[in-house]
Amino acid sequence: MSPGILFIVNSLETGGAEKQVVTLLNHLDPGRLRLHLAYLKRNETLLPELHQERLAATLCCDVSRRIDSAAVRRLRELIAAAGIDVIVCTNPYSTLYGHLALRGSGARPKRVTVFHTTLLRSLKERAQMLLYRRLFNRSDLLIYVCESQREHWRGQGICPVADEVIYNGIDTAYYTDRRPSAERRTFRRSLGCGEEDYLVGLCSVFRPEKAHADLLEALSRLRSRGVPAKGLLIGDGPERGAIERTVARLGLEGHVLITGLKEDVRPFIGACDVMTLVSHSVEAFSLAALESMSLGKPMVMSNVGGAAELLTHGEHGFVFEPADIDALTRHLLQLTDRERRARLGAAAALRVRESFTVKAMTDHFAACLEGLLEARRATAAA
Repeated sequence: MSPGILFIVNSLETGGAEKQVVTLLNHLDPGRLRLHLAYLKRNETLLPELHQERLAATLCCDVSRRIDSAAVRRLRELIAAAGIDVIVCTNPYSTLYGHLALRGSGARPKRVTVFHTTLLRSLKERAQMLLYRRLFNRSDLLIYVCESQREHWRGQGICPVADEVIYNGIDTAYYTDRRPSAERRTFRRSLGCGEEDYLVGLCSVFRPEKAHADLLEALSRLRSRGVPAKGLLIGDGPERGAIERTVARLGLEGHVLITGLKEDVRPFIGACDVMTLVSHSVEAFSLAALESMSLGKPMVMSNVGGAAELLTHGEHGFVFEPADIDALTRHLLQLTDRERRARLGAAAALRVRESFTVKAMTDHFAACLEGLLEARRATAAA
């Protein structure tokens, strides 16, 4: 019988960590690995994207409180009944549940933790990390999504048996704009943007750390210099009211469009001349940036997380220090040149296709799992 792999994730809500798990389960070889999924909370936005027919089992643990003993029991029963050889926990909360499910069970699967976070946003998160650090250090393998993240947490005392960097990957065939030029122009006009306008996009949930106001300030500065700049904010979230007030304060009404949540962001990214991410913190290795680059858009990104590993400054876009609106404005001004942004956009798309595909991510992940399984067999034979 093929080895059993159990992925544990907090939920199936729309987020980078959750999307990575769904992508891996949809692409790992079920002929070589018996794939199982457990998600702690019944948020199932991504469930329709999961190819459940490839999985041996899918379990919602229905967690109703922070430590839910019934959910721990469900996990423990699945691990025992399915003969799980490796559990893969994504981020701290699922790692805690994986640890609790194994405690006292007698099961000894290899333990993998996939960690997507670099900076902790609150005092509560920093306090919780004192516990999670211990759990991470008990992992047989800790997987990071970029090198800068690994360096950061090594410096914070996280030193498990082994660690590895596996970059996020995307489906570059899906994130390719094959629409005829006339269709693209028509869609762009439907957004209130003409050929002469300079449309700058940002695709992100509306949270404080995403710093949408920095982009709005840069757009205001561009317009004061006579650049016909407009903004397209793709997404929604708790900061929407604050963003709308900033738009009004800067006199950008009619020049900034908020799309709300979109199931398919490709036409909106495709309508933009340049894409940005201006976060002050949190980003590790941005899927939104990969998707935009794959669609042939040069990126202007704040230097957080793995931004400098994702793109080369001046070749695929530009990297600037967080909150440096002068630099953000300067780089956006440089990309008003159509020839330059076409050249950088083409290079960005090639960069993703060469280095950050689903296949590259999945192959690397499978190699790590097979290495752990080989070590497990060697230990059992000793």
